[in-house]
This record gives sequence, structure tokens and C-alpha cells, in this order.
Amino acid sequence: MAKAKTAATAKLGKKEFLFDGKKIKPVRFVSLRRNFMSAQYESGDLVLDSSGVPLAWTKINKQTSI
Repeated sequence: MAKAKTAATAKLGKKEFLFDGKKIKPVRFVSLRRNFMSAQYESGDLVLDSSGVPLAWTKINKQTSI
């Protein structure tokens, strides 16, 4: 019997990423001028750089939690 694709991937679980000791998740940042993958804390706040601009997902030094 075949298993649903979603059932197989659900068993793997989600990877959890940490930034500055807090859990983050990838989100899509969309503005009038820019559109890229960024990160969001569990509280809903975006991960920002020192000047208050959202950081790109590829620029964030992420740690995976085990």
C-alpha cells in the first residue's frame, strides 16, 4: 500500500534553527522594492540587522537545534 507524500515528510519533522539563542523560522519578506526570504522569531518579530533592515535568510548565521 502506498503512503501519502505528506505523511512521509511529516515523520521527518521540521528542522529548528536558532539565531542569537532564539528559535527562528524562514518567512517571505515582501515590500514595494524588495522581495526575499528572511527570518522571524517565535514572537513574530523579524530578524533585523543593526540598522533595522530585515536580514536575508542566506545572510543569517543559523544554528540547528538537535
